[in-house]
Amino acid sequence: MESLKKYIESTLGINVEITPIAKDRMKGLPYFIESNYNLFSIVMFDRELVLVELKENVPAGRLSKHLDIIGQSFHLLSVAVMQPIEAYNRLRLIEKKVPFIIAGKQMFMPQLFIDLKEFGVHVTEKQETMQPAAQVLLLFHLQVESLEGFNLKTIAEKLEYNSATITRAVKYLLSINLCELHGTKDKYLHFNSSKHELWTKTESFMFNPIKKTTYFSGALNDIGLRKTNINALSDYSDLNPATMIYYAAKPGYIQQLRNENPTQTGQMEGDICIEEWKYSPEKLSNSETVDRLSLYLCLKESKDERVQDALEQLIEKIVW
Repeated sequence: MESLKKYIESTLGINVEITPIAKDRMKGLPYFIESNYNLFSIVMFDRELVLVELKENVPAGRLSKHLDIIGQSFHLLSVAVMQPIEAYNRLRLIEKKVPFIIAGKQMFMPQLFIDLKEFGVHVTEKQETMQPAAQVLLLFHLQVESLEGFNLKTIAEKLEYNSATITRAVKYLLSINLCELHGTKDKYLHFNSSKHELWTKTESFMFNPIKKTTYFSGALNDIGLRKTNINALSDYSDLNPATMIYYAAKPGYIQQLRNENPTQTGQMEGDICIEEWKYSPEKLSNSETVDRLSLYLCLKESKDERVQDALEQLIEKIVW
């Protein structure tokens, strides 16, 4: 904690004392808090805070929940104290507004209007959202079949896109340093990271695939539909399914459904909710349920804690 003390004092120009929190103040905290973190007290700008030192790396979503538990127990703002981590992991913490300090590197406490970075660090402007074909290419590689070493023509055939679309998608991935092209006449795709690292680096660039929704009254037997939303999440976690039936559909499906069943298709009510996606869910799933990572992208902004817990289970169960 001495290096942390010096970093805070030199960066903010204040004197601070950091002391371990006494055992009697930690009564009522879950056991997993004490086993995963060391807790310290600090006073900054006449305000007491809890410094939560990580004993090992914790995913951003779980860390956010644990800080909330600690903060509610002490009725104080809790701040993660971490060892240096990759820039993309820091970005995930910032996106989730998780307060943290990395001595000598960065101090992020939006609740105190503090956002200080290491001197000389260049902050790169976030890239634009991925094109649908680029997202499908990555999700296919991560979940369905490795595309490592395939040429662009073969990739286009596998994903059922034309060659020009796949070329643009790969150019985008090249622009954010996710892959390389090897070869002269034929270009072969090579990824620069493991599958887990690719997901961690790109999740914040990926979009929610849902384009629009409608409701339908009756029965649908289209083999191109895939179960989605809460009902799909319940298949991947301990969450209970919803009474509403949710299906994901390819682009253009809702207009086709309206043309064929005008009296059964509406915006506000029905037995079935249809989510029309920006890409076909069939490309990424051969089962009756949508793929895990697209489902995560659909629901990750949910405010429902049960959904967030289920999404954490979904990601943890993936074998990369």
